[in-house]
Amino acid sequence: MTKLSLGLLGAGEVAQLIHLPILQQMQDRYQIAALYDPSPSVLNAVADKWAVPKRYDRVEALLADEEVDAVMVLSPDQFHGEHARAAVRAGKHVFLEKPACLTVADLQSLIEVQQQTDRQVMIGYMRCYAPAFMQGQKLLQQMGDIRYARVRDLICEGPWFFRKWSEVVTPADDISADVLTSGRAKRMADLTAVCGEDAPPAILKSYEVLTGLGVHSLSAVRMLLGSPRRVISAHVGQDGTQIHALLDYGNFVTFYECLIDDVVRFDATIEVLSRREELSIHYDTPYIRNLPGRTVFQASSESENSSQTFGPFYKDPFQVELEHFHDVLTTGVPVRTHLHDAVRDLELCQEIIKVAKLSFLRKHNK
Repeated sequence: MTKLSLGLLGAGEVAQLIHLPILQQMQDRYQIAALYDPSPSVLNAVADKWAVPKRYDRVEALLADEEVDAVMVLSPDQFHGEHARAAVRAGKHVFLEKPACLTVADLQSLIEVQQQTDRQVMIGYMRCYAPAFMQGQKLLQQMGDIRYARVRDLICEGPWFFRKWSEVVTPADDISADVLTSGRAKRMADLTAVCGEDAPPAILKSYEVLTGLGVHSLSAVRMLLGSPRRVISAHVGQDGTQIHALLDYGNFVTFYECLIDDVVRFDATIEVLSRREELSIHYDTPYIRNLPGRTVFQASSESENSSQTFGPFYKDPFQVELEHFHDVLTTGVPVRTHLHDAVRDLELCQEIIKVAKLSFLRKHNK
């Protein structure tokens, strides 16, 4: 099996808890060759722990390394477009963590750069690679016309889960002030470009939640049902950590609900209903490795009723997506989650925010 040499741009929480442990399991496919992080303390601690042979304090230096075949862009969201473009220009294939970018303009710029090369860019929509989701795609073909869909992300944040079993190395106040200032400015510029200069903090926060959490569910629903025609209504509450949106699919509607709170549970579910069938896809928190997903399919007739549970599936979706990334680069299979799909997902997030902002301002200006 062809072994690919990987460079990681970013050594934060997701890299430490998820990608590095999985890559270590996949040593037949990948060698972790190089690591970049703006924090010297994080860079050295993580490189030491995972025996990464090369460590870089500049993105450009890692991308100039001729031994690196592909890079994983695990940097903060506002740098995704910049880092992915630089990687493609340097001749590297790219695994790009979600969200692909924070603005459509940034994402379109990345697409234009990629189209000038033969490099592959794959979005890390891991829920679309979950065995439970792929089972759901097969079962959907057995269903009649869709009448309704419901999607929810009711979650407790990751730290409650991973603090029970792991520690994350954080910067020892050693990221340069210029890097911190420019990063914050870039993030705020992206948020206001989408939400408007007059957007209240709750709206800005809700866009961060949508692109950080909601895009997982919205991308999965798109792969199942396609993109909605429009956003009928949207609501933001609880300082931006509560989001509801009603999506128009023509012959049916889809309801999306999101809530981040401190109740310790992770309820990420997609439900699709026809007249006589119901399909449910269930995910658990990704912050504990290999927790099972499952798919439930119920079918009813005038005289019979049956329910089948598929799974629980214990294979980690992050591993499945990295297996796919390897296949893309070594066997030429098409990318399952590509940049053009990410444009549609980002446009939907922005339309939800646009509708929610109008509702929010009407309510609070009374």
